[in-house]
Amino acid sequence: MTISKCATWSATGTTLAGNQNGSVGSDLISLRYPVSIFVDNDDVLTVTDRDNFRILKFYPNATAGVVVAGNGTEGNASNQLSGPKGVAVDQYGDLIVADSDNYRIQKFQNGSLIGITLASNTSYNPLGQMRDLHIDVNNNIYITDSDNNVVGKYVPFSSQGIIVAGGGVAGNGLNQLSSPFGNFMDANNTLYVADAGNGRVMKYEPGSLNGTIVAGNNTPGSALNQLRNPYAIVVDNNG
Repeated sequence: MTISKCATWSATGTTLAGNQNGSVGSDLISLRYPVSIFVDNDDVLTVTDRDNFRILKFYPNATAGVVVAGNGTEGNASNQLSGPKGVAVDQYGDLIVADSDNYRIQKFQNGSLIGITLASNTSYNPLGQMRDLHIDVNNNIYITDSDNNVVGKYVPFSSQGIIVAGGGVAGNGLNQLSSPFGNFMDANNTLYVADAGNGRVMKYEPGSLNGTIVAGNNTPGSALNQLRNPYAIVVDNNG
């Protein structure tokens, strides 16, 4: 979809999921601390309902969601989630979930409520609190791990991540991150990271671990050239 540089949006929103009055709940109409969303080409909305330990899908014009992962009870069984924070749907219709408090990436095949662990926290693959998860057109998975100050890439059929940004101790160097949250990969395989702890957004060209600052100035604040704890990043077709 091409978005005009002159595009504007209505200042009045429409409730697509959850209660319009903002009340929380655990029925299929309600949400409790939704953290992230994914919208597919059919305008189906997938929501990470963190504190209900589940993932819901809302079809266009539907008032109630459908549970597609998690059973509403916190746990680490294959049909459970704990603190899910990121979600995406791959080209096969399978659901990929950052099951953060279980320190694992779960895959739920289309129509199944039983998860398959794609990656987990091990000695050879440290995996901390995942704040965001995205999938590119080649089904590579990108996770933002704020505990380890890193963005990791998981290629299909591999349980070991590849560092594509940050890693190691927190810092504000161009090869470092501090408590990163959101990530975004554009059509040119350029990675953007909301580097929350440094109050900035970083841009990484393909294959480079040295980023450039594209928003913020390394000092958290409220001036027009500053950010404070940026949590998410989206880049349009104009860059």
